[in-house]
Amino acid sequence: MELKKDGHEVNFVAINKADAVDDQSKLTERCSFPLLQDGDDIQAWTLHHGGHKDDFYIYGKDGKLVDYLPIGGERETNLSSTEGYNNLTNAILDALDE
Repeated sequence: MELKKDGHEVNFVAINKADAVDDQSKLTERCSFPLLQDGDDIQAWTLHHGGHKDDFYIYGKDGKLVDYLPIGGERETNLSSTEGYNNLTNAILDALDE
């Protein structure tokens, strides 16, 4: 919301693990952005740095990966903390500038 109010167009999407089909409602009930269901034939999690729950992938306007914020990485990614929220927001803003 904050980014949109500042005039930035940002799209969010979540990828649900292939083995977590039964848990889809946990995300869809709380989130307004699209949920894509991974499958054994795609393995999107494996294609993205091995994939972990709550990792963030920031793509630029050209569709190329600009930044990767893994959970437990050097930068805090917990959106409940001021630092984590700011880290993600800054990564998104940096991607928009590229």
